[in-house]
Amino acid sequence: MRTILNTMKGVFALSLFSACLVGCSEDKMDDINKDTNHTNSVDAKFILTDVITSTAFSNVSGDFNTYGSAYVEYETGVDNQLYNAEIRLNEPTAASTFNNVWAGVYTTLKNARIAIGQCEEGMRDEGNDITKGIALVLAAYNGALLADMFGDAPFSEAALIDENGAPVYMNPKIDKQEDIYKTVMQELDDAIASLQGSDRSPISSYDLIYKGNAANWMKLAYGLKARYTMRLMNRSGDVNGDMTKVLEYVSKSFASAAEQAEFAIYDNNNINPYYGFNNDRAGLVSSQSMGEKLIERQDPRLQRGLLTPSSVGKVRSNITGANDLNYVPAPNGSPEQNMQKYSVSTFYYASTAPSILMSYHELKFLEAEALCRLNRASEAEAVLKEAVVAGIANAERSIESAIETLGEGINVTAEAITEDAAKAYFDSKVTPLFTANPLKETMIQKYLALWGASGEATETFSDIRRLMALNENFIALKNPGKYPLRCPYGNSDTTTNPEVKAAYGDGNYVYTEPVWWAGGSR
Repeated sequence: MRTILNTMKGVFALSLFSACLVGCSEDKMDDINKDTNHTNSVDAKFILTDVITSTAFSNVSGDFNTYGSAYVEYETGVDNQLYNAEIRLNEPTAASTFNNVWAGVYTTLKNARIAIGQCEEGMRDEGNDITKGIALVLAAYNGALLADMFGDAPFSEAALIDENGAPVYMNPKIDKQEDIYKTVMQELDDAIASLQGSDRSPISSYDLIYKGNAANWMKLAYGLKARYTMRLMNRSGDVNGDMTKVLEYVSKSFASAAEQAEFAIYDNNNINPYYGFNNDRAGLVSSQSMGEKLIERQDPRLQRGLLTPSSVGKVRSNITGANDLNYVPAPNGSPEQNMQKYSVSTFYYASTAPSILMSYHELKFLEAEALCRLNRASEAEAVLKEAVVAGIANAERSIESAIETLGEGINVTAEAITEDAAKAYFDSKVTPLFTANPLKETMIQKYLALWGASGEATETFSDIRRLMALNENFIALKNPGKYPLRCPYGNSDTTTNPEVKAAYGDGNYVYTEPVWWAGGSR
């Protein structure tokens, strides 16, 4: 009886409430649906703290980098999803594989656009030109990341919200990658213009990369223009002209590694995501393909960058060289599902290594490549040496982080690679190979330099596809399986957005259809 009475009371209350609503206007209904007890808007500088964090931690150093490390053969996948990706079973084509980062990039892009909008004339952050410029750089960065990884994708109608925080378009249309890139390049130009202004309310410490230093954000914008101009080379109508532009943009970008765009806030409590993944799942081990490249050049990173298998004992030691019996790399494409059998990368344990949005060494490699393509090899050699030395220094920083993380769990047998040692390596091992084929060695050295814990496999994945499109197969890959030419769309949209669902199909297009800048149609 009590249940029946309570039910009747509920029905009566609902009827009374419904009757009240009959007389309510549409405006009144909108007011009722608004949360008036909590703020629904904050200063753009607070929003950008989240945008910077998600860009570096989740989008650059997250799943793109983890799976990319296996695709580009920096590492070999031996467990669970990474094993499936390694043997090309399900994971490279599944809409669930990159769904988290698919959603993450859109959320980041949405927040960057909110910050930009709030800095427009008449809005709450009007007069904060530097903050707007930073937001534009980050919007461009995430837009390019979306295009690079997925090709054609929802963009112009995506990541937009109305005044109540609801999506403007429930099923945003798919835009062409070419059009996304036009927006990206325009946003970088707009950012450079805005960054020459001032802030009414400085972003300062809320900027976790440059602390509001407009000059450095401008240098990043120019560096990204160099990166993306090189990325679009296969679609260029004037390659030499674009290579000259790359050199111009580089000249306006970072002057040293101290100016590179890195997210360097990791500590014992806030750990590098690459370390976090490997510490939790241990799905990646040392790659035979990568080891062969290091051995061929007698690269000093072989002994510092690889550790013995854990089955040898609780304490890991540096690999002493190619003949070390404990050097057990995993064959690419056909490893055993055994996390204890193989050597592993020292970078796994770099818990405090920064996530890098764009490094100084990448910038110098872009300069060296442009010079090579302009047949200015003599100039390129000196620039390449700077790039190689800077790349090794970045690797050493991560290795030192790993040594500190492991503590007594590592037996360090190889000496640190000093600047002088890096220069000596270049002079004795790299120079002859550069002389024989300047462009090839430049690209191989860039490939080696982006190996590490800083999320740069994301960039290498795009680089390799760019070179494939140019028929410049300088980076020898050993996995006999089909190479993923892109990432599949996320299942949050393949199940809800008809355009995305149709474009995804069964997912096998990731093996057959390159993205637009790599010669494809989408």
